[in-house]
Amino acid sequence: MKKRVLSFILCLITCLALTAAQAESPAPISEARQRVVDYARQIYEYTWELPEEEGVLLLYNMNYMPETSGYRIVFTAWQPFVAYGTLRGVPYSLSSYGNGKETTFAEYRELTTAQRIELANIYQYASYGERISTRYGMSCATFLTECMQQGYTEDQPPIMHGVKTFLSDPRWKRHFTFGKRGAGDYPAMQPGDFLRRDGHVMLVIENDPEGNRMCVMNQTPPDYAVENCANLTDVTVTLVYRGKPTTVKAKRLCMACDACLQATTGTHCAWLSYDELLEGEYMAVFMDY
Repeated sequence: MKKRVLSFILCLITCLALTAAQAESPAPISEARQRVVDYARQIYEYTWELPEEEGVLLLYNMNYMPETSGYRIVFTAWQPFVAYGTLRGVPYSLSSYGNGKETTFAEYRELTTAQRIELANIYQYASYGERISTRYGMSCATFLTECMQQGYTEDQPPIMHGVKTFLSDPRWKRHFTFGKRGAGDYPAMQPGDFLRRDGHVMLVIENDPEGNRMCVMNQTPPDYAVENCANLTDVTVTLVYRGKPTTVKAKRLCMACDACLQATTGTHCAWLSYDELLEGEYMAVFMDY
């Protein structure tokens, strides 16, 4: 009798433990959503090495348009900065600011290191009016459609030139539902859904309703690194404009702090609180895969 009671108690304890573990574990996401998230991580974790003596010149400003005076480039309220070493992800596309095209991740992986060095230099002018970096890269909308395509394998990802174009594209518009403006929809979001505001979109990688926060991934200009790098140093660099060299002051990233590792080339990943997302006026968008 005692053995039966003991056995029953042990069985009950085991069942309660399993129930508690299941309650604490998040519900599994669909295979399609998992493919989307895994692909986004591939892009973010993709790295390539840039020799320190080469460096790449990036610009700290959303407009990406310095003033010019004759053959001289003039930076007024902003400065370029230099990165080197291990670069992460795919550069942010400037195609909407100049000549060129956006690219898929598969195409970008085929580029040689020499080509990447050339393409990463936002203000290395090949000729008057041409910015090399606008030829390849991803905007936030292109990054999102590339990832989403992994969940809808029958659809080809359109190469986008802006969020408005993406949100109205019939190939993708039929797959998602807009939430309301506010934080009320945030807890219901799953990996593979996305957040949007005027001019920007971010993919949800993980949601933590109990912690009131979300892990998001997106393509963004490299301002984050300059604003948060712990050890910026002053350097001078030479740019070629209209075939003539000009020397400008720049900031050199340390390439060792979290800011540099997070946002060197444009693919950015971070945990953001619901309050931060609400302050940024992000709306929830729910996918149907």
